[in-house]
Amino acid sequence: MPELVSFEATQMGGIIDRVPMIARMQMIPGLFVRLDEALDRANVFYAGPQTALYRIHGEEMEVRVGVPLFRPIEGFEMFEAPAGQGLCERVLGPLDDLPATYRAITDEINARGMTRGVWARETYRFIARDTAMNVTDVSIDITDRVH
Repeated sequence: MPELVSFEATQMGGIIDRVPMIARMQMIPGLFVRLDEALDRANVFYAGPQTALYRIHGEEMEVRVGVPLFRPIEGFEMFEAPAGQGLCERVLGPLDDLPATYRAITDEINARGMTRGVWARETYRFIARDTAMNVTDVSIDITDRVH
């Protein structure tokens, strides 16, 4: 069951792009390749966790993939992962069922009478060659203030 979480604003650096909604599943992995290449060019051996932010604009999806950065580095666009609250579900293992995870979170937002916010987020806590070991937090922001 999705858990209510709070996000602190985080200064990020990475790649910002817009992709057609219809082709997003094919295009988004390339953004992570671009991020990894930028990290390599910057001689960064660890920056994490990688985070992806997604929001829909009509027939396009804005995608921001990045890592926490405290100062600009050449090759990285700076952006803020905004503060807020969201419903979050931890996914253990491969990310094959992401659409079902997003549907479950959306259903829970509706069941709780909450209002969906602008951003969906994926925070990659642990990614391994053996995808069974992956740990990813998937969340959708809400606009309601829950006390």
